[in-house]
Amino acid sequence: MTVQCAECPSFVCRGGKGKAGPKFCPMHGDFPEFRELYRDDRARALAVRAAVIEGEGYGRWTRLQEIVEFSRAMGFRRMGIAHCPDMAPEATRTAGYFHESGLEPILPPCPSDCDPEAQARFFADREVELTVLGGMCVAHEAMFVRAIQVPVISLVARDQRLRHNPAAALYTSRSYLKGDLFGHWNPEDCPPFQGWEMETLDGVAKDVLLIGGGNRTRLAEAMDVAHCLGATHLGISFCVGLREEAHITTKILQANGFLVSSACCKTGAVPKEEAGIADSQKVRPGRPEMICNPVAQAELLNREGVHFALIVGQCVGHDAATFQHLKAPAACLVAKDRVLAHNTTAALP
Repeated sequence: MTVQCAECPSFVCRGGKGKAGPKFCPMHGDFPEFRELYRDDRARALAVRAAVIEGEGYGRWTRLQEIVEFSRAMGFRRMGIAHCPDMAPEATRTAGYFHESGLEPILPPCPSDCDPEAQARFFADREVELTVLGGMCVAHEAMFVRAIQVPVISLVARDQRLRHNPAAALYTSRSYLKGDLFGHWNPEDCPPFQGWEMETLDGVAKDVLLIGGGNRTRLAEAMDVAHCLGATHLGISFCVGLREEAHITTKILQANGFLVSSACCKTGAVPKEEAGIADSQKVRPGRPEMICNPVAQAELLNREGVHFALIVGQCVGHDAATFQHLKAPAACLVAKDRVLAHNTTAALP
């Protein structure tokens, strides 16, 4: 269970209900401080500029708009849009929006079968500075994130059943989607953990397409991927604003026999001023406000030894930092959009 430590601001302690002490808290002992986690200039820029963009557009900008503003703030212009073939219409519309915004969108060749590694090589050859996930199945997205060398930001979390709004599964998980989400897998049927090789992930992607006719929710698909990998320990890296969604996700995963570790974006509770962010750049100026800590989230899940990780609602740019620092494969479960109730495709022209 995710609870707050009685001795520090960590939200990843174990120890049952209420508050836990240092013996249960992974941020005690040798856990690196904020300045050490962000010694790398790129990681620090991703965290700080994402926080500034959050303050500027909070509740006003769609995620699509936030990506444009974040790219400008980072000095990125060449934008790769990764996607599976069945998401080509959404990717093309995303490219059009980026072009109208003064950016240079780059779409990969789109054969009948998705090839995440080939897309990563294509983007590398064209020297893209940022890649945007424009809709990939869970296993292919995890492959792409591992193969690409530049930051990756989630825009569309592909969910064929729910029209690419996977958060809807969480809100209806006790009603019409209960059968799709609870008790689908018997833990005793789980194969041995197969590891993280690209060939293994690609084989799992093919196997999962055969389950449920390819028309399952993204969360159910993520469980299918984990089960076929033999992954029994899953991680959740979540935004504090989606803590209820993360809690529901945890309950569903546990009901299917998975061990779950989670990390909240505000863990560490570092004031924004310590990261060089002015009071006027906060979401709520004049009040204490903590900067999100995506590298710490990744490090916490790394230390927990998770087999596969899910991103639940991290800010534009903070998801990129978490992706870059996770050791385990990862995919976005919910792409946060405060304006559109996380239905990011509604912003596409």
